Amino acid sequence: MNWLYKFLLSAVENNMCTKCHCTTCGASEFRATLLTKLKIYNKIPNITKISKTNNNNRFISPVFKDLEKEIQSNIIDEICIELKKLTEDQLSHLEEKRRVYPVLRCLFVEFEDYADHVYSLLVGTSSGIYLKKMIEHSKSRSI
Repeated sequence: MNWLYKFLLSAVENNMCTKCHCTTCGASEFRATLLTKLKIYNKIPNITKISKTNNNNRFISPVFKDLEKEIQSNIIDEICIELKKLTEDQLSHLEEKRRVYPVLRCLFVEFEDYADHVYSLLVGTSSGIYLKKMIEHSKSRSI
């Protein structure tokens, strides 16, 4: 079982907010903690200065959008390697665990400015199919 699936499952089971664009917390604990799990995390310049925790000692910063473009690109590459490993059963299990504000949707929304690129890296995988449905849904709502 890969680390990403374990993290997503843990986020759901520990009631981390995964509401996309949450107006209360911005799902910042989920978003920042995700970054801490990546290999590239410790290579981010000034990471100790930009990392912040909340009163519960859980990460709330940095988040993807606040990082330099080159680091964002490296994060996309690393996260897509892990997303390719997720099986259809794992995706279904995550959806069943949390139907309202699904954790995988929150993860993909974090990278929404790169949705087409992320999708190009995930074509033919279970995660790619999931993302394609999100993209199609989003496009159908903007017409």
